[in-house]
Amino acid sequence: MKSFLEKSLVFGLGTFSLTREKAEKFLRDLEERGEVTAAEGKRILNELMEKGEQEKKALQETIQQTVGEIMKNLGYIRKEEYTALEERVKELEARLYGAPTAGETTE
Repeated sequence: MKSFLEKSLVFGLGTFSLTREKAEKFLRDLEERGEVTAAEGKRILNELMEKGEQEKKALQETIQQTVGEIMKNLGYIRKEEYTALEERVKELEARLYGAPTAGETTE
């Protein structure tokens, strides 16, 4: 029964973003009712917090990827791309007007 309870808690609570305090209170309630021991409660809490961090990171990555795709579809470029293009334009202008570029030497 405890294995089923653990799996339910890790799955059910792990999928939600719980604050540590809420998770601790929930597990304390389970301890008071004798459904988990203090050691089990601590272990479950650590698993929940770890799973929450993993889900948070996954969500952040998904958001960044989605925003990047939206920006690209709208025709926006990243700052790094802009800076690279700006440097290239400066280099081409220097060649066009005869001024040496950073990589060239004058003889």
